[in-house]
Amino acid sequence: MKRSFKARYHILIAILFGIIVLQTLALLFSVARAQNLTTLANDIHSIVIIFVFIIFVYIVILYNYIPFRLHKAIREVEQLIEEISNGNYQIDIDSSIYDQDKDFQELIYALDKMLGIITRFDQAKADKIFEHHQRLQLLINLLPQSILITGANGDVVYCNEPLRKRFPMISETVNLNELIWKNDYHNRIFSVILDSLRYGNNIYDVIVEDVVYLGKVKINGSIVRNRKGLSTGAVYVLEFYDNER
Repeated sequence: MKRSFKARYHILIAILFGIIVLQTLALLFSVARAQNLTTLANDIHSIVIIFVFIIFVYIVILYNYIPFRLHKAIREVEQLIEEISNGNYQIDIDSSIYDQDKDFQELIYALDKMLGIITRFDQAKADKIFEHHQRLQLLINLLPQSILITGANGDVVYCNEPLRKRFPMISETVNLNELIWKNDYHNRIFSVILDSLRYGNNIYDVIVEDVVYLGKVKINGSIVRNRKGLSTGAVYVLEFYDNER
């Protein structure tokens, strides 16, 4: 039967007291059977030396044994906590291993309960983020303007249906810097956007005209920044006024 660390500790202390009691009985027995002071002194001297040596060796063993057993007992708990601290919440904790160890059983139950709460919270958070993402996508796709969302380096994060129809080569897998435009009108449109990304500037009501088809586009854009103020991307609204619309 597996004993808990506390039970092991109590047994070790009981053994130490047993050694002390045995030493006391040996001294009493020596006193009772002594025939003269010289014999008594020699017996007491021998008993004290023997039991002091035994107690010293036992305490040295106890001093090293307790930390070893304690470390061994909590090693698996340390590994579980390390896994959790590294973001791994999908851990199968077998609490039956600690059925006989009451010192760590409650801690394991608490860790298991905490993991369950964290997992449910993460799932609820992921569901809510997905729901808001879907709402934003639907809202953006319902707008008549062309919407373009990019990363700071020009990667296309999202574009709505009006923009896809007008620029079929743009999708979430391309980078605006890699696109080559044969149409000068389109080239000037995306030059404005790339300059905005490059310098981290918002743009308001910038008009780019099409001298061939006599159309034009009005561009508005805002830079997205993190909490440190660094640019992480941008959102652009392109409103076209031409014969194609």
